[in-house]
Amino acid sequence: MLEKELLVLLKEANQKIINIMQIKIDDYGLTFGLLYLLINIMNKPDTTQKELAKEMRFTEGAMSISVKRLMNLGLIEQVQCQLDGRCNRLVVTEKGKRVVEDYKHNLHDIIEDIFNEFEVEELQTVKRFLIRMNTNLNQILSDINN
Repeated sequence: MLEKELLVLLKEANQKIINIMQIKIDDYGLTFGLLYLLINIMNKPDTTQKELAKEMRFTEGAMSISVKRLMNLGLIEQVQCQLDGRCNRLVVTEKGKRVVEDYKHNLHDIIEDIFNEFEVEELQTVKRFLIRMNTNLNQILSDINN
């Protein structure tokens, strides 16, 4: 069945991209989960562990472990809140900012390499197909939830 083959190929491509990116972040001692947390902290300056745990749907214990790992890697630090000395805010260090920028740069390069030698028309066709697939998937999800 052609449709099944297409889905398998999409899944394989996705897994290869994940593997390539994991190799890139292995140098920093990170997992995708920790990188995602680091990016969230960077995008929400001065946030607390409790706020992040709630937003990301982590338990406070899991968040504590992840924050400690990022601190041990020198990517974030805790700074005492000026208004409320009982809480600490999470701040991305300069090293952490460099890691995120390196990741974004690597991702950009990989995207360019993936689509090397594709014509614009080919990319637009694939985009239309993927939009239609996502529309169908949204309808399936909607039907399931109703």
